[in-house]
Amino acid sequence: MPTALIVCRLLHFAATMLLFGASGFLWALAPAGLARELAGPVRRMAGVAIVVAAFTAFAWLALEAGEMGEGWSDSVNPETLSAVAFETAFGQVWLWRMGLALVLLIALATGRHDRWAFTVPAAALLLASLGLVGHAAMQSGLAGALHRLNHGVHLLCAGAWLGSLPPLIFCLMRYGAPRLRSEIGLTLRRFSGLGHFVAALVVLTGIVNTAWTLGAWPVDFSSPYQMLLALKIAIVAAMLVMALVNRYILTPRIKGQTGAALRAIAINSVAEIGLGIAALALVSIFGTLAPV
Repeated sequence: MPTALIVCRLLHFAATMLLFGASGFLWALAPAGLARELAGPVRRMAGVAIVVAAFTAFAWLALEAGEMGEGWSDSVNPETLSAVAFETAFGQVWLWRMGLALVLLIALATGRHDRWAFTVPAAALLLASLGLVGHAAMQSGLAGALHRLNHGVHLLCAGAWLGSLPPLIFCLMRYGAPRLRSEIGLTLRRFSGLGHFVAALVVLTGIVNTAWTLGAWPVDFSSPYQMLLALKIAIVAAMLVMALVNRYILTPRIKGQTGAALRAIAINSVAEIGLGIAALALVSIFGTLAPV
């Protein structure tokens, strides 16, 4: 059961971040012509992300019930599920999250999930509300409220970064179309400007989360929690380096060495996605451990 919970957490994190980042990319960064060009693939990605996010939201509650109870039998026991849903702080937050997931499923079923002005705020709430559970929920009072707020901002920034990379790759693949080149150039500049802000907030809120949760730097590698957290920090640092290479070394070469520069940026972006998934896998594991 612990393995199933970790996999469920990973899929839920990935799906909610993809939904928020990809839909936000089209809504906030892409001009109208490019947004229409990318609408098809992003709509399909958003549909898959909604289904995965909704399924894992319900599965996560069942798996938590099994963890709190006596195993797999309690994960499908109505009494245990009811107790976890209505009598625990986790369950009360999760009921609202499952409601949001249902709203997104209805939007998908009615073909309205590509109304980005609706999907982006709904996805943002679904993602940020993960900050209301887990280690951030261990504190009470003002400190606890600030910790949960900081964690929510951290999740949103991570989602904006990681979830926007697939549509960014779609943009690069269409750079050869003359009618789209100016809009893609504008989108890349917007993405770069926002990326600086988002990446800085990921680092800052991550430091604050570590300070509030652990109270120290994760340097005691005899602790599984600290070892995995340190690995996650190293992965994020590698992602930052790749993003900086894309922005300050490869992007200026697009005009003079279009094909080679675009391929290099796309390869780096795919590598960033892989590293991001690895970071989410680590978060999914150490989120189940005591922060010591």
